[in-house]
Amino acid sequence: MIDPISIRALIAIADHGSVAEAARVLGYTPPNISQHVRKLESHFGTPLVERVGRGVVLTPAALTLVGRGRPLVDGLEQLRRAPLHDDEVKGVIRVGAFPTAVCGLLIPTITRAATSFPGLRIEPYEMEADAALQALARGTLDAVIHKSWGASIPDEYEPRSLHRTELGIDTLDALVPATHVLANRGRVFLRELASDQWAISPRHDPYGRWIASHDPSLLTPLGHAFQAAEFQTLTRYVEAGLAVTVMPRLGRGTLSASVRAVPLADPDAYRKIHLYVRPITARSQVAEAVTAMFKDALQNEEHRDRDPIDRAEDEQDAEEHPAGRRSGLEA
Repeated sequence: MIDPISIRALIAIADHGSVAEAARVLGYTPPNISQHVRKLESHFGTPLVERVGRGVVLTPAALTLVGRGRPLVDGLEQLRRAPLHDDEVKGVIRVGAFPTAVCGLLIPTITRAATSFPGLRIEPYEMEADAALQALARGTLDAVIHKSWGASIPDEYEPRSLHRTELGIDTLDALVPATHVLANRGRVFLRELASDQWAISPRHDPYGRWIASHDPSLLTPLGHAFQAAEFQTLTRYVEAGLAVTVMPRLGRGTLSASVRAVPLADPDAYRKIHLYVRPITARSQVAEAVTAMFKDALQNEEHRDRDPIDRAEDEQDAEEHPAGRRSGLEA
């Protein structure tokens, strides 16, 4: 019989690039990993690793074995973590998410699950969305919170083998100083801010690319914009009265009195938030419970700091223009 641990050891070498790193990730010693590889070589009668300098590379036979063995190892891992009865919401689920989703969705859901499902443990992993999807495909995560921008920017990495559920919409607002001439407007188009000094995330990020590609009139001011990777820093520029910016509501937190959030009238001013899981996980009660809690958390973030009039307008817009509001930034 082939030892599944040996297959997992070979997969870890393929994923992490060395025997030492594979040992660290799996909690073994490097000699243990090497021993498992030798067992596989003996079983299949062919070399699986080759020494190159101080490291190793996998042979073609090893790469074939990794490809065929990964689904089996993933299935065993799911079996180990899954409850024995389908109606049980308990166990461990490892969730990867981009930073603002950790703040706005994962942390509130972990807090809620501690009361609603005490047998469930949600392990959060903060990482960028596309790297998290790759980890999910490898089996080192069980679920990933992902985002897509508008209708014109496709997902950079989206494995078709994964199951996707849309959690909801994350609306984008313009943030302007409270003294700005547009601060009390009900809605504003991006082009109306073309004469302002801007603060944006780096232009190569999806956030910066979305703004820069939206309207030709914005290219000149964005070329001279303050740049910062963190939303908190961008907000500080607005608080100081130095700039305007655009920011999603998810994970944004409470704004100071010196900043106004004005909803954008542009039809693509939102991002879609998705939950990805492997198909075997999608059928579980754990996945259903976690998905419902994420959806509730996203709704709470959408209504944060919104007064009743603003909420009523947003709900009316959603009812009158459902396609426009749902036709798909970075932090």
